[in-house]
Order: sequence, then C-alpha cells, then structure tokens
Amino acid sequence: MKVKFLVESLQAPNLEHLLCHSCQQEILKVCLGVLAVQNNKPYNNMHMTNVDEVCSSIKKMLQELPPLAEECNIHRVPRRLLKRNLQAYMPQIISIGPFHHGRQDLMPMEQHKLRFLDRYLRRTNFGIEVTVGIVRSWETTARNCYAEPINMDSDEFVKMMLVDGCFIVELMMMVCRIGSETETRFDPLLFCAMMTDLYCDLIMLENQLPFFVLQGLFDQFSLEAGLSFLQLTHMFYTRGPLIKPRTLELPHGVMISTHKVNHLVDFLSFYYAPAPASVSFTSHSLAISRKKCTFPPTVTELWEAGIVFKKAMRAKHIMDISFKDRVLQIPPLEIGDVFETYVRNLMAFEQYHNDGKYAIQYFLFLNGLISREQDVSLLVKANIITNCIGGNNQEVSTLFNDLCKDVIVRGDCNCFNHINEALHEHCGARWNKRMASLRRDYFNTPWAFISFVAAAFLILLTFLQTLFSAMSLSK
Repeated sequence: MKVKFLVESLQAPNLEHLLCHSCQQEILKVCLGVLAVQNNKPYNNMHMTNVDEVCSSIKKMLQELPPLAEECNIHRVPRRLLKRNLQAYMPQIISIGPFHHGRQDLMPMEQHKLRFLDRYLRRTNFGIEVTVGIVRSWETTARNCYAEPINMDSDEFVKMMLVDGCFIVELMMMVCRIGSETETRFDPLLFCAMMTDLYCDLIMLENQLPFFVLQGLFDQFSLEAGLSFLQLTHMFYTRGPLIKPRTLELPHGVMISTHKVNHLVDFLSFYYAPAPASVSFTSHSLAISRKKCTFPPTVTELWEAGIVFKKAMRAKHIMDISFKDRVLQIPPLEIGDVFETYVRNLMAFEQYHNDGKYAIQYFLFLNGLISREQDVSLLVKANIITNCIGGNNQEVSTLFNDLCKDVIVRGDCNCFNHINEALHEHCGARWNKRMASLRRDYFNTPWAFISFVAAAFLILLTFLQTLFSAMSLSK
C-alpha cells in the first residue's frame, strides 16, 4: 500500500517541480518492480508479455489485410460530398453491385432482374451451368475492382454479378431495339418515369459492376449487325436523358481499347476527354500545366463587354468550347431531372484519379460563368442551356453554384485557362466595354442603326453646306 501511495504521489502534478523528470522515471521503475514482485510477476516479464501480445495482434492484422489491386476503381463516395446531397448518390429503385445489395427498399426490383436474366439465357446458346461457370471465373478480378472487401461468399457474389450484369445488358438491348421484336419487348413497369429512375441509379458510383463483366456477358451471344458493346453503351446513353445532343461521337478514348473503361460512370467520363488531335487542347497543354487554375468572368460581365454567346452547332465533344472574334461558342447543355445526379457522381469518380479530371474542369468553367439568374437567362436566350427542371432560371443558377462545393481539384489543372485569360483580357479593355455599350444602347435594332446613319448623313450635309458657304463668302 505504501508503494502504491508513493507511485501516485510521484505522478501528482504538484511534485513535478521537486524532482527532475529522469529522477521521477527511475523511482517509478523501482516502485513498479516492487509491485510486480508483490504480485509474483517480474516486471520485465510483464512488460515483454504485453509487447508480444501487441506484436501478434499487429502481425495478424497485416496478414488479413487484402492487397491493393491495380484493378481497384469502384469506390465509396467521399463523406464530404454525401453531405451536400445524399440522395444524388444513393440508388432509389435498383441495386447494382455489392455496395447496396440486399437493401430492403430496393428488393421489389429483384423480380424484374430475374425476368431479364431469363430473357438473357434464352437469347444465348449456353445453358445456365455454363454461364455461371464463366461468371465464376471472373470473381477474383471483379472483387479486386472494389475499393473495400466485399462481405459476400463466393456463390452469393457470383449470383449477384450474373443477375445484375444480365439486367444491364438486356436493358440496353431493349432500349436500343437490338434483336427480334419479342426479345426487345419492354417490361410493363419499365416505361416512362421508371426509365428515368433507372438511368439515375445506373450512373451512381456506388452502384456499379466492373465493365469487363458486362462486356463478357454481352460477348456470349453474337449479333448479325456486328454491334460492339461499346457502341451499344453509347447508343444507350445518347437515347436517354444523359448525353445531349445525340450527334456526339463515340468517345475517342474508348475507341482505342476496351480495357480503359472501368465501369459505366467511367464510360461517361470519356465524353469529357477531348480527342488528342483537338487543337484547342494540344497547343496549350504545356502552358496549362505551368499556370494556376483560373476562372472566367461571369456571363453578365462578358455580355457587358460585348462578347456574343453562340451554341456550338458542330461540336464533336462536350469540351469543344472556343472563343474567337468576340464570340464564345459552347456546346448545348440540357438541365433535366437526371443532371445533378449525373454530374455529382461523375465528379465523385474523378476525385479518385489524378489524370484528366475533365468533367470537374468543365463544370468549374461553367460554375465560373454562372453566378446569378441573369447569367443563366443569357445562356438560355442563346440556346446554350435548356432548362428542363421547371421553375425559373434561379434554380439552375443555385444548382451550378452548389455543384462544385467540396470538390477537390489540383490548382494547376485547368484546360480552359487559355480561354479564361482571353476573356479576362477582353473584359479588361475599357474600349471593348464602351463599344459594347454603344452597340447595346444605340444600335440594338436595325431601325436604330438606320436612324444613326441618316442622322450622320444629315450632319455631313450640314457640314458640307456650311463649308461651301464659308468658301463662297471668302471669295
């Protein structure tokens, strides 16, 4: 008891000034040794026993730690983004993949998945046994695609891949009308609003299957048209509410090789990656890498400086934005019910990749252009933005102002820097603002221009008359 009291006294803060730290430690060691002897346990043995237990525990944890696979590309959405709009990242009617598998509120769609599986099996030349065997051979690679261990046994995981994968492939085939009339007949519950909900759920980052699984299931049957799965995916997206206009080409990156596509959200990101031959991106690539990220002036500021906004009619990709001779051309953008979910999940996916981040850069550019309702109204008037969400343009402005919050991007990464600098240079010239004000206030209609020409002509005639009169008097 006296020894314990001494230990407690030495640890009391009011004795720190009486003994130096090293003296306190030495006395404590002696006291602890005495306590250990009193308990018939030598101090050193007690200490080593605790160390051995910690080492064993750490070794076990390291042995159970799964290896970080190169295929890892399906992640959970960062919490900072979930706080902004949880509903935009959580599937509402269907679960795809393991992250939301088994959720009770999504169970009603399981029956429709099985109907689609039945259609798939009838479409192929293989039986269920062969198909399951093929899918089972993909299990290890598929598990490695997810950023966290999947708590599902082998049979359950294989069944999930087969059912979910066949549903997606069959849905794409039916939407694109590939196959016979009987094969492409829609399930009655997949019309109208439910299709929009399906598109939403299929583009969520946490609701994905590896792309190679979908590709492999599609390859099990041959089509007379020779359609590839990449082309089918492109058709599926352009026929839905996501990719507008439909004239956009199949993304250049996915035409090179299939293995570059990791999942459906990754496929969407290729629409924002410009082709290597794109002049506006290749000629400025070195300058971009050395300069900090800049933002453009707002649409209203550009309009006041005399810049004209036009819809890029011949744009081949979404990033095909150009500025030349006071004209800023932007590909059309449709803001619908799926837009926010689509953009948020696309940017959440790009948070995990260091290269590109083209979608984030694109929406940062638009976020810089749009600050208030008037900015949206000017873009709507120029047919660049189509407001399909209802309400006024203030809702669209609020949406853009909120989209990029908590999104992390490198400060030196912006492929629109050269356009931003040109826009700032134009707005900084006072002459441009004065000329814009003159055109806007005095030449805003053809009649105003005609009136100005007539007035100038009359002034010229008056000047000439006065000049000739003065000349005649001088003679």
